[in-house]
Amino acid sequence: MNALEKALLIKELHQLLDSLEHRSLSLFEIAKSKTRLIEIFRLCDEPIFKKQIFKFKSQTQPEKTATDFADQTQFKLSYRGLFRQDRTLQQVLYQNTESGWALLYHPAQGWQIWLIPAPNRSALISQWGSLDDIYPWMLEWQQHYSCLKNDDELRQKPVLLQLPLTLTETETETETETETETETEKNLNLSTSHVPEQKQIHEPNLIESNEHLINQLPPLQEDAPQEIPEITTQKSIRKDFPQTVELASYIAHLHPLEEKNAAAQALYGLEIPGLAEIFQHLDLLIYAADLLNWQQRPIYLAEQIDSLGCFIKYLALLGVGNQAQAIDLLNRFSDQHQVAAIKESSWDDLAESFIDFEALFDSYTQKAVLVWKNENYIPFIPAQLFQKQKLIQFKESPADFKTPLLLLKEKQKNRVIHGKKRLNLSQTESAYPYLLLERHHGVSWQLIQNIINQMESPIDCYQLYEAIQKHILD
Repeated sequence: MNALEKALLIKELHQLLDSLEHRSLSLFEIAKSKTRLIEIFRLCDEPIFKKQIFKFKSQTQPEKTATDFADQTQFKLSYRGLFRQDRTLQQVLYQNTESGWALLYHPAQGWQIWLIPAPNRSALISQWGSLDDIYPWMLEWQQHYSCLKNDDELRQKPVLLQLPLTLTETETETETETETETETEKNLNLSTSHVPEQKQIHEPNLIESNEHLINQLPPLQEDAPQEIPEITTQKSIRKDFPQTVELASYIAHLHPLEEKNAAAQALYGLEIPGLAEIFQHLDLLIYAADLLNWQQRPIYLAEQIDSLGCFIKYLALLGVGNQAQAIDLLNRFSDQHQVAAIKESSWDDLAESFIDFEALFDSYTQKAVLVWKNENYIPFIPAQLFQKQKLIQFKESPADFKTPLLLLKEKQKNRVIHGKKRLNLSQTESAYPYLLLERHHGVSWQLIQNIINQMESPIDCYQLYEAIQKHILD
């Protein structure tokens, strides 16, 4: 096969892959395209088409692709598996107190890496992309935090290792409690001569890494869960310290933070058993110097962002008596993220809204009072609170992750005026930066259209917003 023939096949490969990714094909067309792809692979030397073959396998066999990819890394033993739903991934990833990483796959978006940078910490989340693109991102954070032990270190370390989970969309059943207990007892008697190969499972299995230590563990109790002291890195709270606090109708458990000086600052995390879903939009901290009177003190709410400026989740700090201390603690202990802004609220307002993302946004926006913000702060709005279809068609200037959406509020609906390119950067964020125009202030889409017609193309979001505001004031 000469160079021209190979070049034509590469071009055809790109066209086929583009059609599979971006066009709505019938089942017959999909099957026909995939068959042609396989024919092309058979005609060509694999090294020449390595990237194209890997991309194709990523679409048709994501589970195998993820496992093969993890096997090639030096962090195979801390890999938690492949997931299709971020909620399932988050729940499983946070069940293990040790650092770890997992993959999230979406046919249209590609791959994400979720990385736990330290025990009991929120996950760092990469942008969507190919595995080759996002793995260097994980290595950068690994270099920054030194959070993951490589496989050689884990094999030598006397801890209980956790095998990864591999979940697919069709897996809905879980093992029974009896099966889990049987599997755990079985694994506690395993030899340490080797670590079993990864396999598809539903519940984490414990793999013995030091037979001598395992044999010294106390016997399993039928009436109470097994306690394994000094095997995990999880810090504990002293017995004479309060273990729980009441949050409305819920009981929240205090857990120590891993940050340096956190104990000296009397700062603890709060977890609510059975309500893990709130941690998708809210982290809870409590200043525990005086737990008896925390409800009489203000609540401080912060918006957390990542290094790109994307919204991560809210952060609530309870029990602090003054703004200066709250600002200091939130900026120092806001997990691996940055703080964009801090507002002061009350427990009565938070108690009614903290379990629901939209209600929390309303409370944060309408009832809380701003006490601190970073430079060039732009607020964030949950993705479900605006319609993503663009109301007026015109050419926009390029966008980055800090570029806000320009929304028009009319008849209880928030419509996108400017923001198509910003949304195209990622449509999976839970909230987006935004500027808001309101119909009752005299702003209509006809007025906006007239202003757009007078501006040079492409149009910048801030320039359009300022032009509309100037027209309102005039």
